[in-house]
Amino acid sequence: MAKFLSGLYLFLAALLIIRGAPANASPQTESRASVVQEFEWIRQGQVGILHLSGEEIQWAYAKFMRQTFLFFPDPRCSEKCTDQIAVLSAPMTTTLEFHPLTVKVYYEDGSDETIEDSIRVAYGEFGEEELILPADLVPLLEPEVTDRENAFLRSLLSNFRPEQDWMNSGFKLPREGYYVSIYGTWRTFNGGSRWYRHSGVDYPMPTGTPIQAAADGRVAYVGTLAIRGNYIVIDHGWGIFTGYAHASEIVVEVGDVVLQNEIIGAVGNTGRSTGPHLHFEIGVGGVWVNPLVVIPLFNQIRMEQSNGSEQD
Repeated sequence: MAKFLSGLYLFLAALLIIRGAPANASPQTESRASVVQEFEWIRQGQVGILHLSGEEIQWAYAKFMRQTFLFFPDPRCSEKCTDQIAVLSAPMTTTLEFHPLTVKVYYEDGSDETIEDSIRVAYGEFGEEELILPADLVPLLEPEVTDRENAFLRSLLSNFRPEQDWMNSGFKLPREGYYVSIYGTWRTFNGGSRWYRHSGVDYPMPTGTPIQAAADGRVAYVGTLAIRGNYIVIDHGWGIFTGYAHASEIVVEVGDVVLQNEIIGAVGNTGRSTGPHLHFEIGVGGVWVNPLVVIPLFNQIRMEQSNGSEQD
């Protein structure tokens, strides 16, 4: 009986996933608010837009995959529209199944409600590669080194600023086309049996090549980390961050306001690196996601804003 109910739950949850539904189409018919998923599923290491509409909503947040995502005014709406969106992210390690989604909505009259749903996570399609590290860098393969750095960055990337700096400029990749290693790749080093995951995209460039900001934002971190070497993080608002690793030089400081294409450092070979290159990564809601997929989505949202698309 338990297995039957579990299967029934998954079937019903699948029926609630709506793609491109209008703002007034909500599976939560008894709620004051409508929550619509603008996707059929979220792939591992990618993002999805959650759309919220309703009267007199003061603020709201979503809980998904142990992360909290704030809702912000939908930039695609007209001035009269009060709809909001949240950008959800799924870690590359997420299991391939339906995962619970909780949306908490607070109203101007002091009341609140909780809306429960689920989101399907699909396969992210990741490759494999083997790398050779010089002997002096082998200690950086120790699990505690990776865990310590990941914990620090997870805390940094979990911050949310309501400002949408990235909407002023959109995003750009460091280079169109040529890269040598992509997001999510399974890696082994020096013939070992332990697997590691790649959190960004590697662009081979000569040492000293200028590193440019991918979008408008504010510098959130500069420093030296064991794996990433000389490292820069830019906060673009809405819980969206970009990271630039292995730099030979850093020319910005924490708190600096930067514009897209502004030089923030120079390419290098610092940290756990096998040659001069730029490791570029983008984080959403505390999770590293695929820049090659996510950046076009963000630019599409910006384009819809620029075109004055209305949803009211």
